[in-house]
Amino acid sequence: MIKNIWFISVSLVVSLCSCIDDDSTLPVKNISEITIEAPSDTINIDYGYELVFEPEIKQTMEDLELSYEWSYYGYIKGAIGGVHKDSLRYLSGEKVLRHTFKKLGKYGLRLKVSNEHGSSYRYFTLFVKAAFDQGIFVLSANEEKKGRVSFMRPLSREEVEAGKEEIFYTSAFKSVNPEYELNDPTDAKKIGSDIFISSGQDKLVYRIDAQTFDLYNITNFKTDLDWVQPMAICSKDRAIKNYLVFSANGGIAKVDYTSDIAYDGNVFWENRSPMDKVYEKITGEPIPPSMMVNKMRNYSFFLNYTESALYYVYDLQDYYAYRYEYPEDDLINVVMDKNTMSCLVARKKENSKQIVITRGYASNKGGLIKPWEYTYEADEITLTREAVIQSNDAYNSVFYTNKNEFYRWYNWNAEPVLPKIPVISLDSNSEITCFSFTPDNKQIYLGVYDSRLTGLKGSVYVYDADVLDPATNQLKLLKKYEGIADRPIKVFWKNNRK
Repeated sequence: MIKNIWFISVSLVVSLCSCIDDDSTLPVKNISEITIEAPSDTINIDYGYELVFEPEIKQTMEDLELSYEWSYYGYIKGAIGGVHKDSLRYLSGEKVLRHTFKKLGKYGLRLKVSNEHGSSYRYFTLFVKAAFDQGIFVLSANEEKKGRVSFMRPLSREEVEAGKEEIFYTSAFKSVNPEYELNDPTDAKKIGSDIFISSGQDKLVYRIDAQTFDLYNITNFKTDLDWVQPMAICSKDRAIKNYLVFSANGGIAKVDYTSDIAYDGNVFWENRSPMDKVYEKITGEPIPPSMMVNKMRNYSFFLNYTESALYYVYDLQDYYAYRYEYPEDDLINVVMDKNTMSCLVARKKENSKQIVITRGYASNKGGLIKPWEYTYEADEITLTREAVIQSNDAYNSVFYTNKNEFYRWYNWNAEPVLPKIPVISLDSNSEITCFSFTPDNKQIYLGVYDSRLTGLKGSVYVYDADVLDPATNQLKLLKKYEGIADRPIKVFWKNNRK
């Protein structure tokens, strides 16, 4: 037995040595190795926009056919806490991935590339961000009164370092809601976590998510309140039960904030007086949604020129509604500053050169409490009925538009004469159609319409609200965003508060 084992062992060693010394060769099959290259494993895309992504694919044998498989997975919360990967789901069999993700958040992407020899894989992390989280919101309309929403969000630090430039999404509403048209838009207002857009022609108010711009509800006044032709939306940014819709042909509708149900708000006044001019001022800071006490107050004024009447509503409440008649005056415009001092500007009917500025204080007791008048004579004044007028809290002054010019008025002066020299002058082909201030009131967003521009003719100019340019002795121009909208109707900074 021992001899046999030894013999086998010797034979095995001899055989192995023979194989090692053997110079003969067997056939070797080359394979085509696949590599997947991309600038980064992280992809960012704005919500509502199609992701188009094409990595670079290489293989060592270029003539072999390749197949592709894109898959993705989301992340879900576990039953006992933590976040786990969801199941892998098929997306596409094309080389170029084209897909629109319908939810915000983080996703995992997997690309599988195969040939007849095998497969290679690469994984990516995708972040679907709120494209409309915060930034400049512009509502505009073309000559046919077809509406448009343009939006520009500020760049992140990483985007600035990468050399990316700020851009406006010029079809922000349409890209997310392609099946809906904004006909004859008249106003836009952010209330809580939503934006409300009114349509005069269609007698609607659209309610969209303020971060994604998803349209999820519509208030249709044609159903029960066919007389409503929405002109302006009046509200606060927080803690409300109802908001008001002022009708251009007269009257007010109340809309329940929770249910979007509209009902007749004409308990304010017996008559449905047409509204020629609406002015709204909100005071106080917004509060967190969890708090019950709200210090924000809404002061709504509107003028009826035929009646020479001023109407006023305090804090959206019908039991704080007042009407003032000025039968001897032609009313021009109205404004209120941060100290709740309201100013009504008018001309005497018997003497159009006589300018009357009535000042008082607005509260739950009325819109012009303890009024006093200042009268002076002027052939022409720069404040018109068509002017857009707003008060600036940071610099305690009033700004208003007049065609291509922009004026600053110190309405609290002992002699509050209207200014003659503008603080901004654009060329005669441009028209300032709307404006607003940044949240700190230190910069101005001007909505500008210029018929000479090709394509979109609406722009946004950003000015310092106080610093003068020594070269022009007018407010300093900081930025221009040209050709980003149609004729601007409303421009404002949209915050990301819920």
